[in-house]
Amino acid sequence: MIKFFRRARQQLLSENKFSKYFLYAIGEIVLVVIGILIALQINNTNERKKERAKELAFLKEINLDFKSNKAQLDSIISYNKVSLHAGIRLMELMSNFNPKNPVVDESNTHLRDSIGYYNDLVWRNKSFNPKNGTVEALLNSSSFDLIKNDSLRRNLISWKDVLADYLEEEEFAINFLFYEYGPWARKNFDPDVDDDPENTKAFFSKRHRNFINQRAGDLFNNLNTVEEEGVIKMINDIIRLTNKGND
Repeated sequence: MIKFFRRARQQLLSENKFSKYFLYAIGEIVLVVIGILIALQINNTNERKKERAKELAFLKEINLDFKSNKAQLDSIISYNKVSLHAGIRLMELMSNFNPKNPVVDESNTHLRDSIGYYNDLVWRNKSFNPKNGTVEALLNSSSFDLIKNDSLRRNLISWKDVLADYLEEEEFAINFLFYEYGPWARKNFDPDVDDDPENTKAFFSKRHRNFINQRAGDLFNNLNTVEEEGVIKMINDIIRLTNKGND
């Protein structure tokens, strides 16, 4: 093809057909420009395909991470609701129980067993450990520009702050368990002695009742923070928006 154009130029010059040569040269330039534009268009199309493939890969990972986060948080919410109910029920039972004569009849024995059951539930703990690796990698790199959906971008940017507010409330409750109630319980309860009067005295003490009240309050705050900070809504929105990207 190049040899063909070269021969054509030489023929026109040898015949002194300058006007035709000029038109021919312009046409040749136009063809070259068109070829370059076509090549650029193909290259841009290929680059967009590569970027879209990378975006879809990120969307898939985010979707999987947040489905896992949702399952974990749903489990924690159910867990905390049971523990909160246990704390409320425990206080009700303790108010009806006579610690000075704990085994008077069968009904009182059953009451004591129920107190032990609810007491075990109220002090258990389950922490939220979300998967954030993909989001962190995106936010800390230029790859975040691959995410085209504005709503998804806003949610991913806000996720860190929303999560931090919830985890702060959760940490407060954990610190109470490990640094206040835990040391007191180890000091005042002897797990190796059954029907120990000192255990009974500590259990029904004002201090222990206050601990139970605080624990119930912490559980309530955890559940309330999930709703107020919109943690569940944001997780659901991110899952929905990344699902659309995978269609």
